[in-house]
Amino acid sequence: MRAKAPGPLRPGTVPAPDPVEAARGRLFSPLRNRILAQAADALANERIDIAEPLVARVLDKKPDNPDALNLMADIARRKKRFEEAERLMARCVAAAPSHAGYRFNYAVLLRRTERFEAALAELDTVLLREPGNPLLREQKAALLWQMGRQDEALALRHGLAEDYPHLPEMWLQLGHVLRSVGQTGPCIAAYRRALELAPACAAAYTHLADLKTARFTAAEIAAMETLLLQPGIAAAERADLHFALGNAHNDEKHHAKAFENYSKANALQRANVQFEPERLAAHRRNCETLFTAEFLRTRSEWGSPSAGPIFIVGMPRSGSTLVEQILSSHSTIEGLGELAELDTIVGQRLARADGRPAHEFWIGGWFEFRKGLIDTLPHALQQFGPRDFHALGEDYLAETRRLRRSTRPFFTDKGLRNFGYTGLIHLILPNAKIVDVRRHPLDCGWSIFRSHFPGGQPFSTRLADIGSVYADYVRLMGHFDKVLPGRVHRIIYEELVADPENELRRLCDYLGLPLEEQCLRFHESRRAVGTISTAQVRTPLYTNAVGQWMPYEPWLDPLKAGLGVVLDRYPLAPDCE
Repeated sequence: MRAKAPGPLRPGTVPAPDPVEAARGRLFSPLRNRILAQAADALANERIDIAEPLVARVLDKKPDNPDALNLMADIARRKKRFEEAERLMARCVAAAPSHAGYRFNYAVLLRRTERFEAALAELDTVLLREPGNPLLREQKAALLWQMGRQDEALALRHGLAEDYPHLPEMWLQLGHVLRSVGQTGPCIAAYRRALELAPACAAAYTHLADLKTARFTAAEIAAMETLLLQPGIAAAERADLHFALGNAHNDEKHHAKAFENYSKANALQRANVQFEPERLAAHRRNCETLFTAEFLRTRSEWGSPSAGPIFIVGMPRSGSTLVEQILSSHSTIEGLGELAELDTIVGQRLARADGRPAHEFWIGGWFEFRKGLIDTLPHALQQFGPRDFHALGEDYLAETRRLRRSTRPFFTDKGLRNFGYTGLIHLILPNAKIVDVRRHPLDCGWSIFRSHFPGGQPFSTRLADIGSVYADYVRLMGHFDKVLPGRVHRIIYEELVADPENELRRLCDYLGLPLEEQCLRFHESRRAVGTISTAQVRTPLYTNAVGQWMPYEPWLDPLKAGLGVVLDRYPLAPDCE
């Protein structure tokens, strides 16, 4: 379905009350139990320490009280104990099967744990009773998109925008889906309709800037600068506006103004995050000590024999989305996008042994390299036997199997942080492929600094941190080049865009597959892309992204310092010949 450009707003239109919040109110009735009402108020104020004992008191007396089970599930979710939260919600729905709100909450949790079909069944059950409920339709649209059913998700988003044309959020969400399926013109129109409805909508400016293909008008630039003068604008929205203005001034080659805005945006984001680059350095040193050639050789056949996974690893803004789009155009490869399944299985395995929550043992989506992982993984791997490594490989395959939508024999996992699991991947899936996509450190680092990451990337807010992370990543991959020569295939972005056919032939040779013509026409693929590179992979390969750091060199000394000798040795690690 092609999106239609929205027509002009009628003068004098008065925004109606938010129907999504009204729909939420219809799903949930006020709590009659005084203790549970106090617990709900405490949760609304982020006081889990007060809420949890109150809810526990009620459950001690009435273990099947659905209101209490729902609140305790919310507490478990906030503590990132998702499996426990899911079990509690299953009990809640069993105790109150006709309660639409609790089925909705259960569906949200099932979606969070990637049990998509079960989540869809719960939503459809409630939608049979309330087919027009915008909250349920919103959730279903998001779920269908996550399941890869883009046409159905797009139809729902169109319907919501048509039914609630005065709500800017509906146009924003429609724009996101249009963007992911490559309908750039209608996407721009949807974002601009959101701005007509809400001229102070910082997110709409940011998403327009992220498209890279939309140029801001002088009036839009002036509107953003005026918004920044208003004292009531939240820090997150100020950051969004500064990112958008940075792109606007970059397009006009006003480099000093662009850098000033990118710096302000990152400073605003940095105020609310903590990032310790030394953790990656500690993890790298652990890997260099643990993963010797002998350690890997003696365990070389312990893992699961599957050759299905193709891991794409590296830094953000390196060309990894491009490589995945090329590979997913191959008739034998399904592109699954950025997965967190390795984090999941490692966290679950270590949590069972240690008793701490699983998320404390993840690398983390923001290249956090959490302390639990650094402290525990090296010792655990030394204790693991053949059954452990084989089981981890099978666990990973089981987790990803739920996400598959085709019968193609191979699939990509573009969780970039998985470079930190290179040694583990080799041990649990010895026949899996690992593709490391690398871009010039100054181009890559500068692109990270100027990018607005929807989910956040705390290391991206400081040039020195970006350089440090890049350097440790290169050094870690250099170690595996030594102890596992030829195990990892490296793609150099600049070489790929300069000579795509030969580079892709090398890649396919590594994968043991023939190069197919459609891989060279990857930009024609209708596959949805969820990263900020979605617009770039809709066009043929180009070399315009090479050397983008050069106009900003006067400001890049912190990035160079963080990179150290890695910069001079690109594309090799400093100690590689």
